Amino acid sequence: MLCPQNGKIGLEVPLKTVKNFLTGKALARLDPESPHYLCQDPACPVVYYGQEGVYTLEEVRFPIYDKGASLICYCFDWTREGLAEALSQGLDPVVQVEGGVRAKRCACDQRNPRGRCCLSTLKAEVARLA
Repeated sequence: MLCPQNGKIGLEVPLKTVKNFLTGKALARLDPESPHYLCQDPACPVVYYGQEGVYTLEEVRFPIYDKGASLICYCFDWTREGLAEALSQGLDPVVQVEGGVRAKRCACDQRNPRGRCCLSTLKAEVARLA
């Protein structure tokens, strides 16, 4: 489904993720029977959308990486700044997150606004910073 604001294809997101991120007032409009999407365009004010309409940054409870927030790993609290600091100290955040995933300590399906694991995004940020 295309974002109603910018016409780009959105990323389908699980309902439980959308419900976790929306404010109470926004949840009152949610249609739990229709699919929902994340608009990944940082310039677009729409975060999530579905058949019932759009949800903007003012209607979500947490910062959204795709909209310019520094938070990358929502389960283990890795930010761009934290990654840079860890890398400067010779630490490998990817190894730490992979260990948490293997130990089944992550909750990406609910905590990450994309509704899926952040490892590919985290690895890309680490590569960009390295």
